[in-house]
Order: sequence, then structure tokens, then C-alpha cells
Amino acid sequence: MPRVSQQHEQEVRDRIVRAALSVFAERGFHRATMQDIVRASGLSVGAIYTYFRSKSDLILAGCDLITDQELAQLATRLAAVAGYRDRIAAAIGYWFDNLAVEQSERGSSFLILQAWAEADTDPAIRELLLRRRRETVTAVVLILQEGVMRGELPGWLEIPSVGHALTALLDGMLIEAVEDGAAYRRSDAERRVLALLETLLAAKDAAPPERIQAAAPLPYESARAGRVAS
Repeated sequence: MPRVSQQHEQEVRDRIVRAALSVFAERGFHRATMQDIVRASGLSVGAIYTYFRSKSDLILAGCDLITDQELAQLATRLAAVAGYRDRIAAAIGYWFDNLAVEQSERGSSFLILQAWAEADTDPAIRELLLRRRRETVTAVVLILQEGVMRGELPGWLEIPSVGHALTALLDGMLIEAVEDGAAYRRSDAERRVLALLETLLAAKDAAPPERIQAAAPLPYESARAGRVAS
């Protein structure tokens, strides 16, 4: 019996994962069934379970596939850009390009929004989100570190914190796209992100700022009033 090559096995795995991602986007994580994925992939039930034990395995594999491909594509795009400011623009542009693809393929039904909604009830989906955030923050941090090394960004910049903040800002643009619907304009959203980065670039020769101490957490007045009333 001929032995199946690793390349063929990987192609089958990718075929299954892509079918699963399509089903998840159309039906949602919980309403999607393994039988739906079987039909979408055109493979047998046995073939699916040869590579994946459960829908949760497919969710995580889908996250890894998307992340690996996106990071590879980003690296390819940045390799063709020399100037640091142009590299920033290219990286942000790449993120918005991906958002545009999601919109054209699925309207406003972003797969990540479904994942956020299910994170509290499904450990696999929470892990998907954590993996996605780790990889995105890592990519942002590398770009910020490059800026410090080139002397384009201030050396005192708290790179991990800023990396997390920029990642959250990008996800916020996705939320705005959904909220705005037909009124969404990529140019406006992209300008907001670039405006923040311009502020960081302008601070390259500035002295380290005095740190802002976080305010002590206080309960909402309504919650406090509710406790008093009870």
C-alpha cells in the first residue's frame, strides 16, 4: 500500500480547516456541526476524524492556519519596504486589507466577533483568541522594536504595553466597522491608527515622560446606591 506523503497530509488538513472556517463563519461556532464540515470539505467522516478529534481541535487549527499565513504575508510585504514610516504604513495597511477581505466575503459577520461572543463558554475559543492576540502583539512589538533601533521611536517607550495597546486599537477598528455598517470608511479608520503612531514618532527626541499613576478603582455610583438600598 503506497505511503501518503507529508505534503499530501498537510494539504488534506488545510482543506479540512478551510472548510471548517467557512462553516464557522456561516453558521457560528456552536451551530456548526462536524457533519457540516464533512459536507463542506467533500471528504468522508473518517477522513475528518483521522486528522481532528473534535470541533474544538478544528477551531484551534483554524486559528493557527490563519495566523501563520497572515504573518508570512506580512513579512513578505514588509520585506519590499525600506523606510520605517513606510513600513508602518504597510503593516497597518495590511491589517485593513485583511479586514476588507472579511467584509467582502462575509459582510459584517466577522469570525472573530463570533469568537469574542463565545469566549466565556468555550475553552477552545478562548485559547484561539489568546493565541491570536499573542501572535498579533508579537508582530506589533517587533515593528516597535525596529523603530527604537532605528532611532525613529523614543528609547524610553514601554514597548510591550504599547504593543498591547495598538493591538487593542486595531481590534477596536474592527468593532467600529461593524457598528458603522454602510457608513464605515477605511480611510477614516486607518487615519486614526496612523495618527497615534505619528504621535509616537514625533516623541523620538523627547525626554521620558513622568509616569501617570493609575487611579484607584471605585465602584459605579449606581452599584454603590444599590448596595446601600439593600
